[in-house]
Amino acid sequence: MIEEKDIPKKLRDTKKSFLSTLSNENGDKGLLRVFPKDVSFHGQDKDEDIIVIVRAHWITWISQISFSLLLVLIPFLLMFSFTGLSLSLTVGLLLLGIVVSVTNTLNAFFKWFYSVNIITTQRIIDVDFINAFQHRFSEAQLEKIEDISHEHVGFLGSLFDVGTVYIQTAASNAEFEFQNIPRPRDIQDTLNDLLEMKQEGEI
Repeated sequence: MIEEKDIPKKLRDTKKSFLSTLSNENGDKGLLRVFPKDVSFHGQDKDEDIIVIVRAHWITWISQISFSLLLVLIPFLLMFSFTGLSLSLTVGLLLLGIVVSVTNTLNAFFKWFYSVNIITTQRIIDVDFINAFQHRFSEAQLEKIEDISHEHVGFLGSLFDVGTVYIQTAASNAEFEFQNIPRPRDIQDTLNDLLEMKQEGEI
């Protein structure tokens, strides 16, 4: 459960369900952070509190990790399959595999780490890190939200409670997608409660 001291004062008296469903103790450390105190972002208003920061679940990167491991193993597989390969060729292939594997792994890590979805008391923010030279920053005020839905896809999505939250808005960027995130039902519930609070003038 969230300790009361961690909850912003303006939210402590609310009876909305998201305060009881959100927590930092569901094994989502690093993936879903609730009321983080050590985080801020460029353009954050003085009276704006971050409620949730969420990243894609690690299971969505299994294919990237598997590919990186395969790149390192290929030289060994070739060495045992073709006994005529010279040692220098095998070492060269191994080094090439390691370089490509490390590059692929680092690219996947940075894309995961810097691609975040943020929910505050004022807006939703979607940051997509495409590469070192390109990223996309989209935001919409809570009052612009028109519809919220979520879905789980496949066996792993249901097993690990991973899915995508779709947010339809009246903003210039009409639809936001929080893709492959943990606990999509809780995120949807949080957004619905915040939208109600915004409409009632509580935040």
